[in-house]
Parts: sequence; C-alpha cells; structure tokens
Amino acid sequence: MSIIKFENVHFTYPGDQMESLCGVDLEIEKGSFVAVLGHNGSGKSTLAKHMNGILAPTEGRVLVEGIDSSDESRLIELRRKVGMVFQNPDNQIVANVVEDDVAFAPENLGVEPGEIRRRVDEALKLVDMYDKRRHAPHLLSGGQKQRVAIAGVIAMEPDIIVLDEPTAMLDPLGREEVISTVTRLCREKGMTVVLITHHMDECVGADRLIVMSGGSIAADGRPAEVFADIELMEREGLTVPETTRLLYDLKKRGMDLPLTALDVESCAKEIVKQLRG
Repeated sequence: MSIIKFENVHFTYPGDQMESLCGVDLEIEKGSFVAVLGHNGSGKSTLAKHMNGILAPTEGRVLVEGIDSSDESRLIELRRKVGMVFQNPDNQIVANVVEDDVAFAPENLGVEPGEIRRRVDEALKLVDMYDKRRHAPHLLSGGQKQRVAIAGVIAMEPDIIVLDEPTAMLDPLGREEVISTVTRLCREKGMTVVLITHHMDECVGADRLIVMSGGSIAADGRPAEVFADIELMEREGLTVPETTRLLYDLKKRGMDLPLTALDVESCAKEIVKQLRG
C-alpha cells in the first residue's frame, strides 16, 4: 500500500532556469525504509521537501495518505503525518532541557499534558536518550543531539519520518547512532522512513534505494541490485560498498562472483565458495 505518491512532479526554484525535479513518478510503500542517494544538486533534498509540503510542485502533484501537498488548507494535517529531520540538529533544538525540547512540538499541537509526558518518555526511550532527559542539549555530542531531534519528531507521532542528510555534520560514531535509530523505528515501530543521504554505507540496510540524478530517478531497487550496477554508480560520481568493489574487481579477473553480497560475511562466503569450487 502506497503512503506517498509523486505523479509527474516538476519543480523549478524561483529564478532558476533548470528544473530541480523533472517529471518524477514515485510511490513509497507504508512501513518501508527507503534511502535516496545522490550527489549535490541531484534533486534528493528537493524531493524530500515535497513530502511534507515545504515545497509544492510547479507541475504534477504529491499525495501523502491521499492528502494533496498543494492543498494549503490541509498543510497542518499533512505535517502531522510527515515529520522532518534536517542536517543540523542545533537548528531543531529549541529548549534548554532535553525532555522540554522533545515536548515542544506536541505542546504546540495542543496535546494534553499527560499524553505529552507519555509521548516524551516513549520517544526518548526509542532513541536511547531517556537517561539524558534532564541534560542540557548543548552538552550532548552531535549524534546525541540528532537523536534528540528525532525524538522530537517521534513525539508528534507521525506516520512518516523524512531525514534530509541527518548525518552530514556528524562523525562516524554519530552517523552510526542515527542510522541505527531510524532503522529500529522502521523495523520495530512500523514507521515509514525516507533517508536522504550521500553516504552509500547508510543505504545498505534499507528496503529500497533510489538514486537521483539531475532531478530524475536514475536507479530504483534493492540496495544490492542498485550497487551491483557499478558503471551507473561511477557515471553518477557515487561510490559503492567496499565489498561490492572487491567482488567487481575479482569478477573482472575471471572469478564468477555475484555483486549483491553487501556485508563482509556474505562477501567472504562468496569468495571462499568460488575458491573451493
């Protein structure tokens, strides 16, 4: 069942000559984890901003659970369904105490106090930040701040969470914390997750990988299938997982290996099987 649907969506920023989205058709299934990969200027962040009405199509339409994103009378309803997390967590943190920050959005939605308390506690537990609930956000690490920002979105109880390059400003540990958190939200809570990124390793655990290029979809499929098309990835200026690159290089040297073993263990098993065969 589709929860987000793009129908021939075109978008041009005011003053630009070139389109940023060029007739995108896309359906995202409820409860899925979709990664959107692309270099700067590919259209991936523009795509994300259409999912909760930050941007509206120049042509075509975006439907979220049947709501047309161009219908201004339903924007508040739309944004309750689609939570957004951005690159810089400092831009989303507004309070001096972690739990107060997470409570900010539901308070503004008019949620009653007892329910806010329940949502805040549950959201902080989901992102493993409950023990830091009375800490000052500015004393947290980058990864912890981003997890607090995610908790603030979760407390709104959206059906969909869209993350626009949420790890761009984080170190490897912070990136791992955030990706682990959003993966768990999808797998354990059934939340639909759309992750916008330019880090190929963040896409490995997704159900689906979409590669954006020049405002259009250049590839769409399971991560293993998309990464296996190394020629396409190289044309788009994107890297592939080291395991895929190793299998590709060995395949060029005559070994009959699949390019779909993304994790190290699977890659090693394929190589051992070939050597023994």
